[in-house]
Amino acid sequence: MASLGSDVQATSIEIVSIIEEMKERSADLEFELKREQEEKARIIVELGALQRRLSSIDESLGKKTAAKKELDQRLDETCAAFRNILESSKKLLSNAKDDVVGVHTRK
Repeated sequence: MASLGSDVQATSIEIVSIIEEMKERSADLEFELKREQEEKARIIVELGALQRRLSSIDESLGKKTAAKKELDQRLDETCAAFRNILESSKKLLSNAKDDVVGVHTRK
């Protein structure tokens, strides 16, 4: 019977030890859970700020892309008009030179 009593006592001691280990692990997990929940909350705040920043950048890119497209179109039109003016000026110069040569040859 003494052997049975010592077995019960040894088993009880081992069970109590395991229960204590489980409590410690539970406390460790609780600490990790709280830490990760806090980190998650911080990340959610940061993500919101990043999403707002991304939205702002997207809006800015859209406006600048439209402005550049309009400016490039105006630049193309201005260059084309300038080429026309340049061609007309060359023709005018050529005609003026021909007139001067014609006046000198008539004398």
